[in-house]
Amino acid sequence: MTVNDTSSSQSAAAADEGYWSLLRAEPVLVVIMGTVAGHLMIMGMLLPVLPLYAKTFEVSDAVLGLVITAFGIGRLLIDIPAGLLADRLGRKVLLFGGPLLIALGSIGCALAADFNWLVAWRFVQGIGAGAYMTAAMIVAADVSSPQTRGRIMALHQSALLVGAGSGPAVGGFLAARYGYASVFWVSMAIGIASATFTLWRYRETKRAVRHAEDHSLRAYLPVLSNPALRMALLASFGMFLTRSSAFMQLLPLSGAERFKMGPGHMGFGFVLLAAANLSMLPYSGRLVQRIGTVPMVVMACVGLAAGMALAGLTNSILLFFFAMIVLGAASGLEGPSLQSYAVAHAPGGRFGPTTGAMRFVGDLGFVVGPVMFGALVDSTTWGYRGALLVAAAMLILIGALFAIFAQERK
Repeated sequence: MTVNDTSSSQSAAAADEGYWSLLRAEPVLVVIMGTVAGHLMIMGMLLPVLPLYAKTFEVSDAVLGLVITAFGIGRLLIDIPAGLLADRLGRKVLLFGGPLLIALGSIGCALAADFNWLVAWRFVQGIGAGAYMTAAMIVAADVSSPQTRGRIMALHQSALLVGAGSGPAVGGFLAARYGYASVFWVSMAIGIASATFTLWRYRETKRAVRHAEDHSLRAYLPVLSNPALRMALLASFGMFLTRSSAFMQLLPLSGAERFKMGPGHMGFGFVLLAAANLSMLPYSGRLVQRIGTVPMVVMACVGLAAGMALAGLTNSILLFFFAMIVLGAASGLEGPSLQSYAVAHAPGGRFGPTTGAMRFVGDLGFVVGPVMFGALVDSTTWGYRGALLVAAAMLILIGALFAIFAQERK
């Protein structure tokens, strides 16, 4: 019996006893949840600060977005190699090295002499973030069993939300009190603390193998040739594409245009969204085990589509806020279910290439979505309402395809 087999047995034994029992049975989850929350706090801290900091370099609005794009490109470029490296070198290398790269990039951003250096260091942060998040998702898959997989993915998602939800408030406070650069120095400290905690407490979860593994790009061929995983990749791309556009672009701009909502009102809406998301996670983990991953993903697509359609059609600010609650609840269904579906279909138990591919298509949708829907708004008379309805229609199509072609694995 391998270390990972023992781990899975312990997790399975705790399956019927709830989330706290899972954490006691598998201490490595505490490491992952703590460092994931810290990682997402860094991202959240930069959210309200980064555009304003970039503006101090006196660049045009046209190139301002490069600080976001460079980060996304860094993540895209590392996702595929990270899946292979996690299998070849072990998860610990990426869990330790990723936060260190984020810390290094944070130092560079704080000390950047001009805008070009800021963009370059954001690219370094993107590489670190992609390497770390890919490895963290692989570890969650390593320690899961079919009985606990949904709940472990829900725990992973809750750590994401806690970090992302608290980050903007912390970043805004630091910037107002100590200046923009202080946010990057605190990000550096969190990155170093995460790497140190990993080095101290993490126990390798990579499965022992009895045969040579292919660590070249050919390792992705079984993932891409698997019909079940192709549906997971399509769903991941579509959901990231539509959600990144709606959450970062269409909802804020639509709220400002129709209801004259300022940052405070929109922030309240996103608090409602995050609260609804977090409140669903304890139930979604159990529902994955009870009704299966395919129905859960389809329900999430329908819920996301309903929320976007309501946000696009309503003339009531109260219903607009209710639409954000619906979007949050549906996102809480989607995260654990789609991740569990992909892990269950990992060819030969190779979680590295499967997770790397899922991260890549998700990040691709994250980068492409805002550009695509921005072009749609600019080139048509549909406006933000119409763009939200197009996003809703895309999600309905993805849900229908998933219902027809996805394959549940018991």
